[in-house]
Amino acid sequence: MTKQEARKVTIVEELLAGRYNNGQAAELLDLSVRQVQRLKAEAAAHGVMSVLHHSRGVKPTNTLDPQIARTLLEVYQTELTGYNFCHATDVFAEEKGIFVGVSTLARYLKAQGIKSPKAKRRPKKHRSRDARTHEGELVEMDASGFDWLGTGSYLHLHGAVDDATDRILALHFEKEETFEGYCELMFQMNHDGHLPREIYTDARTIFAYDSKTKQKLTLAEELDGQFEKQPHFARALKELNILLIIARSPQAKGCIERLWGTLQDRLPKDMKRQGVTTIEQANEFLRNYIPYYNRKFAVQPASPDKVYLPKHDAWQMQLIFARHTTRKLDSGLSFSFNNQKFTLPANANGERIPAMPHDTLVVATSKNIGIQVVFKGLVFKPVLLQPKQKVHATPKPEVKKSAVSKPYNPHSPWRDYTDIFYSKKRKGDIFPDQLSAATHDIFADR
Repeated sequence: MTKQEARKVTIVEELLAGRYNNGQAAELLDLSVRQVQRLKAEAAAHGVMSVLHHSRGVKPTNTLDPQIARTLLEVYQTELTGYNFCHATDVFAEEKGIFVGVSTLARYLKAQGIKSPKAKRRPKKHRSRDARTHEGELVEMDASGFDWLGTGSYLHLHGAVDDATDRILALHFEKEETFEGYCELMFQMNHDGHLPREIYTDARTIFAYDSKTKQKLTLAEELDGQFEKQPHFARALKELNILLIIARSPQAKGCIERLWGTLQDRLPKDMKRQGVTTIEQANEFLRNYIPYYNRKFAVQPASPDKVYLPKHDAWQMQLIFARHTTRKLDSGLSFSFNNQKFTLPANANGERIPAMPHDTLVVATSKNIGIQVVFKGLVFKPVLLQPKQKVHATPKPEVKKSAVSKPYNPHSPWRDYTDIFYSKKRKGDIFPDQLSAATHDIFADR
């Protein structure tokens, strides 16, 4: 019995003995007079102890079963070491069939001396912005380098998250943060009909060149219709009429930054539990993991309307998100690319190709489409020209020089040759020390 309960019993006993009236007892118990009268009648009929709560000493119906509690502790210590309590609760429900609340599991494990490994950090101050109101209006894209497989292999996980709902729209593993990795995100979103109207990214060169270092166009070049050079990804988004927004701080795209914190804590443990050890298995695992994550963490947008862009043909998307390079045709209607010579076919898609020397064309290359040429609204595969084989001449037999040298001729005109005879500065000058002894005697006699 607690002190509060003992005080209540004592006051009721004094009330029954007539030492307190109903008003005085009500003031001491902080109850109304009507409630005091009810307690007095209950004590007179069933004894003074009946005024206490009837559930005293009764085991609560929601008490954690001791056998389940031992199972939770055993599984957590053997299989889920390092899992935060929220993540462990999900695993117990999904795979073990044990349904307990996060607070229940946390309270029990803390009573056993186990603390949550999820550190609580003080959030940094930054200017916040409101999330977009419509799903598909804005998508945040980024990549996170981490030991995702737990094997020391530093992979990069590329991701796209809807700003209005926090839903993951696409995930893809690559060894590095690459242009191809972000293209794969676009292919996944297009396949599911989730092409956004705007994309929010950081300032990597995959998305934008540094405006401080890149060469600006002159006024004459702008009037001539030339455009500043863009990265392949930015050029592809422009063709799809998708606005690219560059974030100047990680807090600006906080939705996907928070996603990395969650995935770095959960995803490696989930993949290890499922036996995922290679990048191919990891990308296959992500297909089922994305719906699972969205069921748990996605939120409702402010507006129920979805504003995604229309879905595009898969091959057209692969052509748009290829690497585009310009080339000029020579007089033979051919061009060079990657140290190879190509020419144009006579027809493409049943139409004659109207090509002329010095025309400019676009060469699109990727692992999905190979090499394609985009020229005057036509798309076709160029013809590879085989290089000419060099004809090797029959080597002439080596003639050995005779070891016998020619006899020395003392009367050769080149015997006393010096550079002075061919000097333009001293043309016509003759020095006595450069003449033969006989010639010197002739000049001396004169």
